[in-house]
Amino acid sequence: MTNPFSRFISSMFGAVGANQKTAGQANASSALKAIWPRDLQSFFIEPSNGDLTQALESWKWIGLEGLEPAAASAFGDIFFRASDGSVRLLDMIEGRLTQVSSSWTEFTTQLNDTDRQDDLLLAGLVVAARKKGLVLGSGECYDFEQPPVLGGEMNVEQMEKTFFVVKVNIAGQIHQQVKDLPQGTKINKVTISDR
Repeated sequence: MTNPFSRFISSMFGAVGANQKTAGQANASSALKAIWPRDLQSFFIEPSNGDLTQALESWKWIGLEGLEPAAASAFGDIFFRASDGSVRLLDMIEGRLTQVSSSWTEFTTQLNDTDRQDDLLLAGLVVAARKKGLVLGSGECYDFEQPPVLGGEMNVEQMEKTFFVVKVNIAGQIHQQVKDLPQGTKINKVTISDR
């Protein structure tokens, strides 16, 4: 984490230690412990219950009642199981909660398709980031230096590692502030709180 915003966040929440586990290592307190095929493992992270709770504080406005977190992508997007069995995606880039499948089985089957992996997991960017040396540690996810909703570009040159809790929480705050603006509105100010 090298840009000024990331340094600011690190000063508030602490830096990621060099001795932390990588995303591929077991996280005993993980709320989202799923067994993915080896070729999909790098596309997911396993945040703890505490991290999930803290991260989702700023998304209450979107209507998460009755949804159970089931998986989190390497970009911090969260997949939920609904009471009807369907799978919903909380998309950090679009700021939307959408149904992506009618069942968990259908969802996992979709992940066999590389185009669907790109749609749901930004798989191509994850692979490119890892080739660039950006390998996630415990508590981390990928992000873009400038959020796309604020005009940032979605490419590997703009990618960085950041704290899952911080990324998801800030994304929720930004999307809540811009959700009612007309498409193409120039945004010159957002307010971020510590809760």
